[in-house]
Amino acid sequence: MNAIIALIAVLPLLLIGIYGILARRHLIRIIISIEIAMSAVILSIGTLATVKGSLGEVLGVLVIIIIALEAALGLAIAIEMDRTYGSVDILEIRKLKEEEAK
Repeated sequence: MNAIIALIAVLPLLLIGIYGILARRHLIRIIISIEIAMSAVILSIGTLATVKGSLGEVLGVLVIIIIALEAALGLAIAIEMDRTYGSVDILEIRKLKEEEAK
């Protein structure tokens, strides 16, 4: 029963992350929103670890490693986009790419 309450408490954090991913245009803010959503996933895995034992702990560490790799790759892409296009706004870059294609 306590695990269900904990999972319900994680739901707002997940929803905030998903909203940030869908509503933002700035790449750094999207990366931060992905981090927030993944933090909710880690908390839910940690909650399930109390029920299932060490499997949940191993999955939690695995997700933390994946989040670190995702953040490093995302920031590297953002730096390269800023160098190439002079902006990290996704809509501006899409417009620039369309202009280059013409």
